[in-house]
Amino acid sequence: MELIEELAIFEKAPLEVTLSLHQFTQDFLAGHFVCILAEEEKHGVLGIALCHRRYSSWKGLTAHLEDLVVKEAYRGGGLGRRLLEASMQWAEATGAQRLHWEVLDWNQPAIDFYEGMGAQVLRDWFPCRLSAEDLATFSYRYPRFIAKKE
Repeated sequence: MELIEELAIFEKAPLEVTLSLHQFTQDFLAGHFVCILAEEEKHGVLGIALCHRRYSSWKGLTAHLEDLVVKEAYRGGGLGRRLLEASMQWAEATGAQRLHWEVLDWNQPAIDFYEGMGAQVLRDWFPCRLSAEDLATFSYRYPRFIAKKE
């Protein structure tokens, strides 16, 4: 959680992190995501890559890299590359047809890093989202869909 909060500060959105450590732990234990750690015995966790599965109607099973974070003091030493490579290995091991993630348009060092690793930075796609509040307050024209597990 410390690294997630550090990322939020870096992305100029520190108040956007509303996830509690308890919920984070419960979601991890439920298998909603994997968290790849870069650790050092002396200094603890230095970086993380948080990944989960997605599904593409064109490609089938895909993987999503939600966050790749390295503590500021340890950036530039290869940890980010190793975390990205571990994410790639995880995606391949799950049978994913691609690994997908976003990068902020102002984060040129990250864009350069990803392109240097062979990633395509798609400049013609815009991420879209509706918050939980947006979903709850939306005026639906049709009866609400209730998902059932079979």
